[in-house]
Amino acid sequence: MGRRKWIHVFTLTLMILICAAVYYSLTGLPQKKSEAANEVKAYLTHTRAYSAEDIQEIRGVYSFKSGDYQAEVRYKDEPDVNYVYEKKAGSFLLIETSNLHGKHMDETFY
Repeated sequence: MGRRKWIHVFTLTLMILICAAVYYSLTGLPQKKSEAANEVKAYLTHTRAYSAEDIQEIRGVYSFKSGDYQAEVRYKDEPDVNYVYEKKAGSFLLIETSNLHGKHMDETFY
């Protein structure tokens, strides 16, 4: 019985590891999402001169399509508009928005 038990334990452990790998490959690593959010917050407050009070929420996200980590930003004066920033070649770009006529559009949008 000892050998059969170890086979079950090994199989269960292997299945858990495979599920975790698939999950994180689809949703991204939590620490990388947090790092993306912190970098975008620093960019917005230091480079773009927004105050921390202007920002309602910054949430790190993972783009499965591109494989990049991004940050989704909502400003207090536009709580229903999402702005998505991404770091490309060392600089931050506004890559997506839910409203093309938003108040926080900038020259980095493409």
